Amino acid sequence: MNKQIGKTAMQCMLWLAVLFTAPLYVYADVTQVTATVDRNPVMVDESFVLEIIANDSVDADALDTSPLLKDFVVGRTSTSHQTQIINFDTSRTTRWSTVLIPRQPGIYTIPSFTIEGQSSQPVRLEVLPVSQSKAAQGQDVYLTTEVDLEEVYLQQQVRYTVKLHIAMDLQRGSLSAPSMQDGEIEQVGEDKEYSEIINGRRYRIIERTFSIIPQKSGEFTIQAPYFEGEVLDNSRRSFGFFNRTRTINKVGKNIFLKVRPIPTDFKHHWLPSEHVEIHDEWQGLQGELTVGEPVTRTITLTALGVVEAQLPEIGGDYPEQVKTYPDQAETTTVQRNGTFVAQRNESTAIIPNEAGVLIIPAVSVPWFNVVTGKTEFATLPEKRLTVKAAQTTTTPAPIQAPDPATVAQQQAPQLPLAQAPLTSAPIAPQWWSISSWILLVLWLATLMFWWLSSRKKQALVTTSETHGNYTEKQLWQQLQQVVQQQDAQNLTNYLQPWLAEICRNPQQSLAKSVEQLQNGELKALLDTLFGNRFGGSNHQSTNSNELFSALKDLLITLRKQSRDKPVIKGTQLHPLYPNTQ
Repeated sequence: MNKQIGKTAMQCMLWLAVLFTAPLYVYADVTQVTATVDRNPVMVDESFVLEIIANDSVDADALDTSPLLKDFVVGRTSTSHQTQIINFDTSRTTRWSTVLIPRQPGIYTIPSFTIEGQSSQPVRLEVLPVSQSKAAQGQDVYLTTEVDLEEVYLQQQVRYTVKLHIAMDLQRGSLSAPSMQDGEIEQVGEDKEYSEIINGRRYRIIERTFSIIPQKSGEFTIQAPYFEGEVLDNSRRSFGFFNRTRTINKVGKNIFLKVRPIPTDFKHHWLPSEHVEIHDEWQGLQGELTVGEPVTRTITLTALGVVEAQLPEIGGDYPEQVKTYPDQAETTTVQRNGTFVAQRNESTAIIPNEAGVLIIPAVSVPWFNVVTGKTEFATLPEKRLTVKAAQTTTTPAPIQAPDPATVAQQQAPQLPLAQAPLTSAPIAPQWWSISSWILLVLWLATLMFWWLSSRKKQALVTTSETHGNYTEKQLWQQLQQVVQQQDAQNLTNYLQPWLAEICRNPQQSLAKSVEQLQNGELKALLDTLFGNRFGGSNHQSTNSNELFSALKDLLITLRKQSRDKPVIKGTQLHPLYPNTQ
């Protein structure tokens, strides 16, 4: 008898194990679906619960609540499964509970829901406006919404503010963001928290600001945020250390927004803003520019109420007297007092090619003033700069030691005065007069000889420095050292005087010397070197070792050609060493 009872118990346990471990969908056989609400009618801005029950175990995703979005704010949906076994008779149910909040008063119909081929009956719901008595008493929790502008232009910023009013102890809560079709929405700044007394009741207020930028013109509805939280329920008795809470669901009021299109007479890059300004800064500018020396110009464009993606390219035209190497633009967007401030910085390295007056053309950026409804221009005025010629690097003349003979001659007139012998009184005045005149003539002759000799030596030194072998060799040695060290920063300072020397024009600029040489390979190498130095991140960089190696070989070739080739007026260079091999 006991064995029979034990065998029966084992069979029951086996059936139960199979029952609970088998997939639920195997037993899914829905024959009935019901839909109910926890109260009817309800008031605007008051949440209620829609409950849908299927008489079998089905997947939680079988319920689609999207048809409710048209008339209600759909909150969180919870799903639960229940299984009962009575006398080996198993019953299963799947229950969905969805929080809904009506936005407007009226009569609504909650549509039927189809699950596993079975449909529920539609539910007729009446939504009443908030009663005057309830409004007078004040609500425990509610939301208010507002915008700074209800009519804007396309891509104009709208500041949207939502305030959560709480008159109870909030345990937890979450506030969603507003939504709008064809609108970019982003929170601006941090939340603000303060207290106010409204209708004799103190509320804790949490304020949050959003930026809405419409991307299409037309009429739109800004769907208000949805708040879900838990507050302490003082009307219920607490047990021990546990306080009873209740769930609060609130939604704000929708706002209608009208977006105007771009005016038909505006033919530029669309930039709607309250204020736009432009300015520039020069780095390395000390009053005047110098041929071959770079300066950097940075132009900054600032606009209110837009993001960096809306800013246009600034650009700018430059004359042919300069070479320009633009850097990659930098953009940023910051938030100030709930308003976006966008900036765009464009930097350009400028190298003058020739001396004279350099005219930088004006820069103008069109924009649309959303306050006045007119087209305006942010402008940088024309700028006039003076470009001076590059200074030639020369070796200072060595200090000449004084000639001992000259020094002796200069001092000779003083010696007889000190050593003149005294004679008898009758002849002393006559002798003194004659010797003084002789010494004066000798001193003047010595002074004249010394001046002529010094001028001749100085002329010889000057001629040697300007056209002799010493100066060119000195410049060539300095240039070789710069090239070997790959010093791109000082390359211009030594290359310009050496090229000017072999071109027989010491005051000539680097660009003029390269043009006179008519050497395309030299021009290409210099353009690449300066491009690597000033081109910025958007300029393709080339191996510096290869460039300087090629430049060194080319300069050696140019130096050899300047020695060997004969002089042809207007096209060739003078030989540096006409009397040497």
